[in-house]
Amino acid sequence: MAWRPYEQLKDGELDNTVLGKVTGWMRFAGIRGKIKFDLKGDFHRDIRGCKILLKGFGQYLRNYMQGFSKVQKGNVGDITFGNPVGKDENGEPIYDYSDYPYIEWYSDDNGRVVLELDKKQVTIIGKPIPARESYPVDREQQGENMHNFMESMGEALEEDASE
Repeated sequence: MAWRPYEQLKDGELDNTVLGKVTGWMRFAGIRGKIKFDLKGDFHRDIRGCKILLKGFGQYLRNYMQGFSKVQKGNVGDITFGNPVGKDENGEPIYDYSDYPYIEWYSDDNGRVVLELDKKQVTIIGKPIPARESYPVDREQQGENMHNFMESMGEALEEDASE
């Protein structure tokens, strides 16, 4: 199971201006202060090399964010604004992942975390590296991230069953 705290999101900023690294912060209803980010990886090509500002609704859901780490270290999953990175032979847009803002990371402490947002909730700061000068996010690496997440979930279930 993934954390999906998009209703609890108040605001935030993620920064991929240093390639190979995503840093920043987010605030969520139910948690005091900012959650800090220190992730390995990159945004998708549509926003790679930029900062993104996030705006949410900050709805409080009792105890939903309980246990969420104040420091999110781990690996970037799929982070995209949902802009096309080119066109196919029929002139149809090509997206690296989705056609809407999708923010995913694999936290060392909390596992997989996903925010699916509306384009009105995300502001891009800066100019992305042109898609033709960059590489798509490695799907094999993303598969490995998911595999490791599922494996850790299975181990946690085994531990619970043995208690």
